Amino acid sequence: MLPLLAAALCAAVLFRAAHADAAELRQYRYQQISINTCTIDLRQDILRMYWKDPAGQVFGTFSALRNWLRPQGKELVCATNAGIYDKEHRPLGLYVEGGVALRKLNTRRDAYGNFYLQPNGVFMVEEDRARIVDTATFAGDRERWLSQAVYATQSGPLMLRNGEINAAFDPGSINLFVRNAVCIDPAQKVILAIARNPISFHDFALFLRDRLGCVDALYLDGNISRMYPSLEADIGPAFGAIIAVVKSADK
Repeated sequence: MLPLLAAALCAAVLFRAAHADAAELRQYRYQQISINTCTIDLRQDILRMYWKDPAGQVFGTFSALRNWLRPQGKELVCATNAGIYDKEHRPLGLYVEGGVALRKLNTRRDAYGNFYLQPNGVFMVEEDRARIVDTATFAGDRERWLSQAVYATQSGPLMLRNGEINAAFDPGSINLFVRNAVCIDPAQKVILAIARNPISFHDFALFLRDRLGCVDALYLDGNISRMYPSLEADIGPAFGAIIAVVKSADK
């Protein structure tokens, strides 16, 4: 019975790292790929985005953000990089922090790279909910969306829209990379997910939909992607903005 039990455990959730007063961390095994997730309930968890400190220095790493938060009595619960950026570590598209748009919506379509795979979109956090909006829809009523966004990051491509996998994804693709994404389930929970082993867009989208139950999902980035906490969280190049869950250090 022990081998059968072990196999069953590998096919399901391997462990639950945390589920207390802030977010839920899990690790899954999917098609021999390790995928880490952080599930966030906006009714009780504090979700923020961070790019630069007050002096204008890009955080770039989870350790730099942790060191900045600690003197404020805050701890990092989970985090991942918040999307594609340029050589100066500037978000390639829209970026909103604390209700202020620090980077403009990027509506360009005819360019190379994952960001420009269509449709791309915006992950935005409002006062009481989060949503993923495709770029064309956002651009069509830009002022209204911006007025509602407390935090937002633009990336691409969309992986899921209303439960449908992006038609541009090839089920037989051999284009395999480490990838991370943000998705939203029917209960309005936000899930940060990272495939720690190479995976195709299509298979990652399948996992987000069929295993996590997400209906909308946005790709964030590829091989540079990391998630905190993990052993390799602070190993690798600096990146741009960060999506993070924080809590008071005394909790």
